Formats: sequence, structure tokens, C-alpha cells
Amino acid sequence: MKKSSAPQNVLIIDSDYDEASGFIKGVQEITQEKWKVALYENNTIYGIGRYIKFFTVALKTILSASEYEGKTVLCWQQFYGIAIAFFCRLFHLKKKYRLVIMTFIYKQKRGLPGKIFYHFVKYAITSQYVDKIILTTQSESLMYKNIFGMDEQRFSFAKCGAIQYEAEQFDDNELKKRNYLFSTGRSNRDYEFLIRTIEKTEYQLVLACDMLNEESHNNIEVRKNTFGKEMLRYMRNAKVVVIALDDDTIAAGQLVLLHAMNMGVPVIITRSHGVTDDYVIDHYNGLIIDKTEEALLTALDQIFNDKVLYSCLCENGKKEFEDNYTYYAMGKNIGDILNSI
Repeated sequence: MKKSSAPQNVLIIDSDYDEASGFIKGVQEITQEKWKVALYENNTIYGIGRYIKFFTVALKTILSASEYEGKTVLCWQQFYGIAIAFFCRLFHLKKKYRLVIMTFIYKQKRGLPGKIFYHFVKYAITSQYVDKIILTTQSESLMYKNIFGMDEQRFSFAKCGAIQYEAEQFDDNELKKRNYLFSTGRSNRDYEFLIRTIEKTEYQLVLACDMLNEESHNNIEVRKNTFGKEMLRYMRNAKVVVIALDDDTIAAGQLVLLHAMNMGVPVIITRSHGVTDDYVIDHYNGLIIDKTEEALLTALDQIFNDKVLYSCLCENGKKEFEDNYTYYAMGKNIGDILNSI
């Protein structure tokens, strides 16, 4: 980060400036303050290297505390914020700025590593150094209050946003002819359910996930190196996007849902206490199903045979995205939260 003559608000991100530009515009419009962006690319690093990066960025931010004194450090990637709070508490540092953690999600892990991880996160987020934790679903605040023994007022809710693309740039007639189902994403997915259900049918399923311990077979195509715009090409030309969630209490799948809406492709999603409550209106901008084979097959029958419903899902999804889920809209929502601190 470059030193500035006066303290500034800063957004710490790990992806790219394209994501930040519309978001920052919305935040600045609502807060009426200037913000700078600190980019630490980390979303293509995996394993221990990823966590080393989190800790080194946290230490760098702490050592540059005077640059943000009296201002706000907003961490888009939650682990930057968690690591900053951890070190501040560990070293008993003087609180110099507001620390806000975005897109927080916690999934309990098993065994000794799970216990260590839990106590690490709790030690950080229950400290005085964290001013606000922003969740992407409303139901999570009570859950995390119970898990970490925290005041529910420490949490706020703001819907996710995503980059807005011109969907037509991803059109591919050869792919579209295949009439395939598409599913992607890493977090909290139940691909086993999808594969088990679809492999017994004549539907074609394309799965894009680099962490899937499965190979292509029969009517199941597994793609382990399909990211970014290549992923969007497969999504845009799919008949439908299917999101099957593993744990229905944990928020996951929002970005895939939003990208599908932007692409004008209908979505089938399994019911959850967060995502389907806050982002999907059943039979308006998506189909919400119980996670059973019968429910999924019934929904697929509607997708393939009800042309009126199909068209409505596509158009309503695109409109919902344009009205409520761009990064600019997300930035305005976050700005309102920041003004309330």
C-alpha cells in the first residue's frame, strides 16, 4: 500500500479491480467519503500458501495503521479481517480504525484442526477490534450468535453482488445444442446428490469444479479447469443451472445464482435457510426444491417442457440482477451499514 498524507478508508480485496470499481462507486456515494483499494491477489492460491498470504497482508496492514487512523478498513475477503483482528488482540494493540469484515461464512470442521480453527476465528471476531461483520443471509446472525456467544448486533446483512456482463458475448451455438444441465462452485455443494440423480436419466450434466473427486462418465461431464469467463460460457449456454447445497444452514451458492441470473439462465436450487429465503422467489426468478430425486426431476421436467415458465424465469432473473445485485447496488447497501457504525 502506498503511504498517503492523510488517513484514508481502504477496501482490501483479493480478486481484481473490476469487482471493486462499481462497488467502491456505491460505497462512496452513500458514505460521502473517499476510498482506496488495496489489491492482494490471492484467489488463485491454494493450500498453506493462501493462509500465509492472509497473515502477511494482515501484518502489513497493522504496521501501516497510521494510514487508516480514524477511518475504516473494509475487508472483502473475510480472512484478511479475521487475521488483522487476531494479531491486534494477540499483541494488545491500540485500536486505531474501524474494522469491518464482509462476506463472513463459518463452517464447523471436525477433529483437532476444527477445534483450533474455531478458537482462532472466535478469538478474532469477538475482540473489540471488529466493529461489524457483514453476512450475506439474514438467518446466519442468530446461528453465529449461538456458535460464538456474540451479541447479535455485531452482525449486519447485505445481499451479495456480482460483476455485470453482457451475456451475449458468451453465446456458443454448439454448446447450446447440447441442452445440458450445469453446476459449479466449491463451497457447501452436494455433487454426490446431483450425480446420483442425473446418471440414472438421459439428461446431460456438466460439473465445473476443481475439487471434485469424480471423473467424467456416461452422461456426466466433469471439468476441473473451467473458471472465469470460460465458466460463464458454459453457464450461458446451459439449459438450466442447478445448485445443490450440502448443509442447508450455511450460506453458499449466491455468486453462482447471481451469475446465472445475469446470464439469463434459469436456476434450480435446493432449499436453504439463507440463500433461498433472501435471493430466490419460487417460480419467479428460480425454482426452489427439497433435496430429493423426485423434486429435482419434477423441476427439470418443468424446465424442459413449460416454455412460458422457462421464459419468465429467464427474464425475471435478468431484471432482478440488474435492479438489485450489481456490485454498485451492493456497495450502496454496504455504505448504509458503514454509516450506521
